[in-house]
Amino acid sequence: MPMTYETILHWIESNPLFYRLALALLFIILSFPLGWLLKKVIRAVRLRIFSRTGTSLDERLAEVLEKRTKSIVFAILSLYALWEIQLATDGYSVAVVRIVKVIDALIYIYAALVGISVGIGFIRVTIEYLLESAAQSHHQDTKQLMTVAPLAQNLISLLVILIAAAIVMDHFSINVGSLLVSLGVGSLAVALAAQDTLANIIAGVIIAFDQPFRVGDRIQLPNGTLADVQAIGLRSTRILDFDNNYHIVPNSELVKSTVINFAYPTHKTRVLVPFTLPFGTDIQKVREIAMQVMKSHRFVVSDPEPALQAMRITELGIEVRLACFVEDYVQRFDTEIELREELHRALTNAGIKLAVPHRIVQLQDGLSSKPVAFADDARMDEKS
Repeated sequence: MPMTYETILHWIESNPLFYRLALALLFIILSFPLGWLLKKVIRAVRLRIFSRTGTSLDERLAEVLEKRTKSIVFAILSLYALWEIQLATDGYSVAVVRIVKVIDALIYIYAALVGISVGIGFIRVTIEYLLESAAQSHHQDTKQLMTVAPLAQNLISLLVILIAAAIVMDHFSINVGSLLVSLGVGSLAVALAAQDTLANIIAGVIIAFDQPFRVGDRIQLPNGTLADVQAIGLRSTRILDFDNNYHIVPNSELVKSTVINFAYPTHKTRVLVPFTLPFGTDIQKVREIAMQVMKSHRFVVSDPEPALQAMRITELGIEVRLACFVEDYVQRFDTEIELREELHRALTNAGIKLAVPHRIVQLQDGLSSKPVAFADDARMDEKS
């Protein structure tokens, strides 16, 4: 019997599952050209409208949406196609129902992943926009935002993932409350096994909100390491020392230790250059030279006033030090080096020497206690 249009139509009407499958397949096929078309529309709106607004946030959000347009359209139409198939599965064999459930699980999980990707993308570009806006406006809390933003981004992203997981489990009739209760004992065992990791995560949250230091600050660790804070993560803090080496320090150690922060409350810091003068040196003349050296230096500020301070009297002479301030802690190291060089040059030109240790060595004959040799300042005179 030849297949006519009426025969085909009658066969489709008598086989609703096939009809729904054909309709679902049509939706899935249409998702590709529709996704491509919608992507072009979003790009046109982004380039012609959002690019002319006073903010770049809308353009960035549209860019995130544009990159995932095809996946979004495919997920939506696939869910609709699956719904069409489920309408016609009643009365069919258990095998058909199971296959539909497997397809349902795969499509629903895919749609959840697409939603998570879009949500995290929106969070990321929003936080980046806030950081860039604060940096461009020279906002005083820029460092604070740079410190809190990465942690906030991770926590919000984790929250989005947990919400999506809860929605997926609810779709599959999994009771989240019962699951949490059943995992209670196991969670306690996991918590005990990972207590160091949990301690570091809690310490990371404390550092982000208490802010004993921030991203960009220069700190000194208890072991004397001087370095700049590069990033504060959930588990560890990464700092960069002067040798351009990264130090990965667990957050719990930083919370329990005493850390010196050179950038708080201001970037201004003191520079100290100690040296020792021999007894009998004209201190006033040295003070005049030292003040001239400090006031003429490019980084030394006039407030507070630079000073030459006599600290103590030692067996070598009078221990003094240059004491001055620089506007930024990043200038401290170079200032110390340059002040030493310039001070030594100025004192040498003025005929003033620095104190050096003197050593006296006596060499005795085995038969007599009479000294046979004398050395002063590494100079030895032979005596018979």
